[in-house]
Amino acid sequence: MKPSAPASSTRTIPIVLIDEPEIAMREVMSESGLESLAASMRDLGQLQAIGVVEAGERYRVIWGHRRRMAAPRAGLESLECKVFPAGTSDLEARKAHENFEQEPLNAVAEATYYEQLFERVCGRDVDRVAALVRKPVSRVLDRMDLLRWDPKIRQALREGKISIAVGKVINQCKEAGYRDLFLSDAIRLGATTRVVQAWVDDVKRMLRNQQAGAEAGLVVAEPVPIASFVSMDACVLCGRDGDQHEMEYRKVHASCYRFFRRQHEEPAPSGSK
Repeated sequence: MKPSAPASSTRTIPIVLIDEPEIAMREVMSESGLESLAASMRDLGQLQAIGVVEAGERYRVIWGHRRRMAAPRAGLESLECKVFPAGTSDLEARKAHENFEQEPLNAVAEATYYEQLFERVCGRDVDRVAALVRKPVSRVLDRMDLLRWDPKIRQALREGKISIAVGKVINQCKEAGYRDLFLSDAIRLGATTRVVQAWVDDVKRMLRNQQAGAEAGLVVAEPVPIASFVSMDACVLCGRDGDQHEMEYRKVHASCYRFFRRQHEEPAPSGSK
């Protein structure tokens, strides 16, 4: 038998009695977004009730946190609220689903929310987190894994500069210098997951070959220093990345490239060491 929904009532509550949620799903709220929402509420009023739970003589937001923050800017003194009694068991699930159905939730903010539930509410039990928000365990684990990524990649994802798929591929690269390079070019060029994966695979292949050569006692050329690259799309001869329509792509050994650059370097001034 399907469990009955917890008893609730709809009331108009003064904003000064409504507190922020203990664990917020959104890390940040953009100033422009809040101003836009406030303008809408000034013109049209409150179109949808927020969810709150009783907390003694006060109330705490379950969902509708952005509306609670924008309401004073709109000149409102009270909000229509769907009120749940203290101890209602499925409040986190309601919060999660309400937020997913509203303004798209940033993946890093979602990850942080799950991590807080994991640490503070669910006794470090991922299954309990998934049950609490009624999401698949795989979804919760996948999001929480974002918090172990390179901080620069995570910040780019938070700011919407890359997708989760692109960030995941870049994070596979163990060399920090190449990670930074791939991230910079992925943002600048709008690179797809497939393109970024090719970059990462090339570096992995190069490093494996160098290691195999070293283990076999072969003389292995040093890799081109990461600082010598301006971008993945720069011309290897002139170093510029403009005029992309004129570009032709050729494979080149790192050692051959280094030799070519040495041969074409400007000669040192006379008398210099």
